Amino acid sequence: MTKQRILLTTLLTLCLLLGATSCQGLEQLDSVSTVDSDGDGWPNDQEITAGTDPDNVDTDDDGYWDPHDPNPLDPNIPVDKELPEPAPEPAATPTPEGTPSTTPTTPDTSAETPTVPPESAAKELSKVQAAVKVMMRSNNLNQLAHPVSVPTTDMHRFPDASTKHGALGVGYVLYLHDFNGDGSPDTNYFHSHYTEGTYICDEYGNVTQVSAGYE
Repeated sequence: MTKQRILLTTLLTLCLLLGATSCQGLEQLDSVSTVDSDGDGWPNDQEITAGTDPDNVDTDDDGYWDPHDPNPLDPNIPVDKELPEPAPEPAATPTPEGTPSTTPTTPDTSAETPTVPPESAAKELSKVQAAVKVMMRSNNLNQLAHPVSVPTTDMHRFPDASTKHGALGVGYVLYLHDFNGDGSPDTNYFHSHYTEGTYICDEYGNVTQVSAGYE
């Protein structure tokens, strides 16, 4: 005998003993639906036949769930003291593994936002690029023989320190440039010996800022 049939038989017996009209018709519940909206143990069809609320475990609010109450519609009729204590409310159904949780989560903001180089880094790149173009024009250079390919901050070796102006010259550089090749620096195309960022240059004088140096 199924658990539902045992419960039904018990309820019918109680109804006959107590004469509760609210239980009339329970004998017709052999094939009731198994949907139980409130989780009290009675399917919705059985609740409807008994006149109880399918969405309320204790329709008459007397402290006993409908399946344990011989008079589920009348809170004034004493409850049989032999009945078990009301069952605890059903626990929330745990979320199966792999099923997304519906609990809202707070976005993780602990990760640091990537640092954007400040405006000063862009200005420095612009000044280095302009200085290279001026240096190439003043020396009638269309190309650099040995452009800098290893990032550097040393403008005394940039953009083409390997090209010589005579035996003592230091090449085509932005800082302490030896214009006439006599071994003495004549001019500075860039205002300082070292930059904050690191730079490379291609043969046509196009400068790339490899690192900003202001992070």
